[in-house]
Amino acid sequence: MLYIKVPASTSNLGPGFDSIGMAVNIYLELEVEESENWEIQHLGDVLSELDDNDDHYIRKMCRLFMQQFNLEEKKFKVIMYSDIPLARGLGSSGSALIASLEIINHFYQLNLTREERIRILSRIEGHPDNVAPSIKGGIVAGYYNNVTDETVTLDVPVIKWPIMVVIPNYELKTEASRNVLPNHISFEDAVRAGAIGNMLIAALYSEDYRTMGKMMTSDLYHEQYRAHLVPHYQMVKDVITEDCFAFLSGAGPSIFIVSHPKQYDENRFNLLKLPDCDVKSIEPDQEGVITYEKEGRMVN
Repeated sequence: MLYIKVPASTSNLGPGFDSIGMAVNIYLELEVEESENWEIQHLGDVLSELDDNDDHYIRKMCRLFMQQFNLEEKKFKVIMYSDIPLARGLGSSGSALIASLEIINHFYQLNLTREERIRILSRIEGHPDNVAPSIKGGIVAGYYNNVTDETVTLDVPVIKWPIMVVIPNYELKTEASRNVLPNHISFEDAVRAGAIGNMLIAALYSEDYRTMGKMMTSDLYHEQYRAHLVPHYQMVKDVITEDCFAFLSGAGPSIFIVSHPKQYDENRFNLLKLPDCDVKSIEPDQEGVITYEKEGRMVN
């Protein structure tokens, strides 16, 4: 039996649109074995409304990979549990996509490298900002060229200040959140947006978290267009202190907050007062996806 553990991810980190992401310690876990028939069992509240049918995402993606690699079809029994809320901007679909490829990679002994897996998954997602950190762990900056099918990713130092996430109790589908984005931005805004993203990376390397926070909250690509879809976005900004910085997680509606350590307790207390949401204290996951056989022998 194969065990798989995939971390959630937050993407963009403000101005790193479709490029920068961070793995976090919220997880999707699966036990998988070959079977005569497909069977997928869901444990826990997060997955309780999912059905085991032909449209199940894990099943569809496994079949897709079988077709892509020209493999004889196998069937699997899957038991899965997740703490990653669905459609909340925390990479739930990316984590399931990674798990699907891990299943195929293991049971067909494909021996795909991390770089190959990231490229394959970036091709499907269109960008590496969720799948790359969930595979590698930590913060990852990435680039995917859909013309050449080239993917480049580099690790970035993780944030050492305390991190929280506000998870509203409503879903926001990525497609709906992308539909509000403009088709074009001006050359002037593109230059400014690129400079802001560059400074974000420099601030992370320098551990200059005040500059990091300023850059995170200066995005020109997406947050100003998506903010009206997330009522909690302004609520969060209204209650956090000066040395505390908030940004949309992926397409939303979850909001990540990075706080000065001395102001963490005050900020957490204020965030806990917000209605209709969960507040979690989280940390970067620095291991990435883990797979091993049931007896404990590491697979990769």
